[in-house]
Amino acid sequence: MIYLQNTIGADIRVYDEKDGYRAKGVIDLGDEMVPDSIVLSANKKTLYANGTNRWEFWREPTTEARSVFAAFDAETLEEKWRVPLLGSVEHFAASPDKRYVYNAHNDRKLVSKVDVETRDVTPIQIANLGGHKVRVSADGTRVYVGSIIWSSFDEIDATADEWVRHYTFEDNVRPFALCPDGRTAYIQLSRMHGFHVFDLVDWKVVKTVDMPGLDDGSVPPTEDKYPFTVDHGVEVTPDQKYAIFLATTGGFAAIYSYPDLEFVKKIELGRQPSYLTISADSKLCYISCRASCELRVISLETLETVHILERAGAFPQRVCVDH
Repeated sequence: MIYLQNTIGADIRVYDEKDGYRAKGVIDLGDEMVPDSIVLSANKKTLYANGTNRWEFWREPTTEARSVFAAFDAETLEEKWRVPLLGSVEHFAASPDKRYVYNAHNDRKLVSKVDVETRDVTPIQIANLGGHKVRVSADGTRVYVGSIIWSSFDEIDATADEWVRHYTFEDNVRPFALCPDGRTAYIQLSRMHGFHVFDLVDWKVVKTVDMPGLDDGSVPPTEDKYPFTVDHGVEVTPDQKYAIFLATTGGFAAIYSYPDLEFVKKIELGRQPSYLTISADSKLCYISCRASCELRVISLETLETVHILERAGAFPQRVCVDH
């Protein structure tokens, strides 16, 4: 199955990949909630999602708990349970065993850790506002949070649920990927066409990589309004063969060899690719194109597009698959 979050559509669309990408159903968080992030449980039987009441975000809040974290049956799509979360949540990331899910908050210096077995919520204080992207280290001992407001990159000790340190970049921290070696992160920023290679041990930028330009040689444009996106989306394949970076305003994916970061190929996509996920066997890459409202399926064996799912909701972004 493919689970696809839609920001403007305010729902999660579900497609049966084995049945010709047939639409199977829709998950609605209700109560004017807009879903943000989604992830499947370790056994693939439960889909977790968070969401925020966007009306509450843009006006004077009537309640502190205006976000939710919810669990749904991955097959029937029926809701199992939900817990309230403070403020306005952004992206989340799960621990390697999927027991804990760490929710970033845009409007407060906080990460909310949800235990999906007990449903307890543990607040973890961090140093900066604007929490956006979250990642958990492969061994589950560290959580990293990027700020889209204060340009900060924070580290949390997940064994103690305590903030450790932060690094301030020259612009807003956008998507980033943690390398399997536990030492390195690839970090994208607003107004930047490329990425920083960041040493997680020595806590510093060790290299900056410029991504390829458009066919005419020009650099993809920067969005003319906040959050000033150029590139948005990065993953390392599970087999550690490639690192894949999305050029959102450029409309393509840049494929690099891993870990030496030699450029391999540029794959043209739809309008505004913004998120990608990769199958566990590293054979397929799924890329949402939010402005053209489609999902692209890329073969990582041939580095070619093998399917385009059109009319995949309104402004599709986050996507996860059960294989």
